[in-house]
Amino acid sequence: MSPSKASDSPKAYLIAGDDDFRKQRELDDLLAKLVAPDFADFDLEQLEGDSATADRIMAGLGIPPFSSPKRVVLVRYANKLGEDEQRKLAGRLEAVPDSGCLVLISPAPEKVDGKPRKGSEVIGDLSKAVRKVGKVIRVEEKKGREGTADARQFAQSLFANAAKKIDSSAIGAFVQRVGMDYSVLSTEAQKLIDYSGDSNTITQDDIAKVCSETAEEKVFKMVDAIAAKKPDEAMRFLDELFETGDRPDSDAPKTLGNIARLFRLIWQAKILISGGVRVFRKDSVPADLRALLPSTPTVFSLAEWQQDRLKTQAQRFTREQLVRSIEAIAVADAALKGIEGDIDDPRMIMELLVLQLSR
Repeated sequence: MSPSKASDSPKAYLIAGDDDFRKQRELDDLLAKLVAPDFADFDLEQLEGDSATADRIMAGLGIPPFSSPKRVVLVRYANKLGEDEQRKLAGRLEAVPDSGCLVLISPAPEKVDGKPRKGSEVIGDLSKAVRKVGKVIRVEEKKGREGTADARQFAQSLFANAAKKIDSSAIGAFVQRVGMDYSVLSTEAQKLIDYSGDSNTITQDDIAKVCSETAEEKVFKMVDAIAAKKPDEAMRFLDELFETGDRPDSDAPKTLGNIARLFRLIWQAKILISGGVRVFRKDSVPADLRALLPSTPTVFSLAEWQQDRLKTQAQRFTREQLVRSIEAIAVADAALKGIEGDIDDPRMIMELLVLQLSR
């Protein structure tokens, strides 16, 4: 989290970034400082971006607080505020009275090729205007070793607060199974706490029985089955991925995206291992070898346990197999987009791909 420079008495806050769970915590902490709980009905006005306007926001900020430090106008989904309204608001923020405070928050931005999709964040003019009169609080999702360590620590605190014991191996299995999204960690931890009942210990067996796997984890296991030439097992994991959704036309591209991402990472691991690299850290890889790797996705941003799994998978594929797999994935992508092929059933396209990769 990196707040920008701010005035002594901020007139506006923008809470942005990839980690929605921690953004909500930042928001809760901020509102606790600005609004007296007993007077929230009077001193806190909540709007949503798709229905808010600059005029309405400014009018709300002009009302004196009843019995709180500030009269707060909170705009959720601030990115949904029309661009013209965002520009209008940006030009008027300096006129916010000292008794008022605007808080803008948006969900994690959708990304394409690692960059936020247009419209999934507030526009630059509004962000700059907030920074000028207040603070921009950016809460980014941590990755790699640091992200894994934080996720493990957070999960451990959830179980400790519920008076549950869980050893280091089980914590590792828990994070590996459910991912590092804090809201998912919190939900899945509560499921385990409830399941354990009177027992004061949570085991790896409990985790396997109770916790839902991330799509990425299912894809990883599916690729393990593909590498082992076990098409039936690979198809089972594909079926599980489709069972989590109800729209094959949107589920198939997401699944294909996860498969493509993993194969690109395996390819990177193969290049590094072939080049004699054993530790996947950017500063330990020769520049000429780094130049062969894409900027996204990159093996360097992964946690150590994820890198170790990639190394194992890279050993199971030859370069020729990886090239054929990546080419098959590209053909499936074109088929899903209706550019190539005669099959228009997205699930069938994915099933044929998995069978082809498993040969």
